[in-house]
Amino acid sequence: MITIPEWLIGLLGSGAGAIIALLVRNAVAHTKNQASAKAGQAIANEAKAAAAEAHRLAASLERDLAQFREKVAQEYATVQLIDRIEERLVGALDRIGARFDQFLLRQGKEK
Repeated sequence: MITIPEWLIGLLGSGAGAIIALLVRNAVAHTKNQASAKAGQAIANEAKAAAAEAHRLAASLERDLAQFREKVAQEYATVQLIDRIEERLVGALDRIGARFDQFLLRQGKEK
């Protein structure tokens, strides 16, 4: 039978313990790295979703703004319309002035 000295068994045992500890430490570090990578990926996915939603919202707002501009352009008073309204107002004020002049003349004749 082969006999192994006790000091060699102790040396082999402590070396195996160190190797096992190193393997466990590496496994824990690898697991932590995987967890960090998964968390980073989840954050990146959330950021991509938020960016996509922001792009959809921006596109929607651009469409709404374009429709509003078109509506304003259709309904906004044109220069010709303002000129016609001005002419009507000036005519009405002239007629009121003429009536007031006639009223004053009649008042002067009655006295």
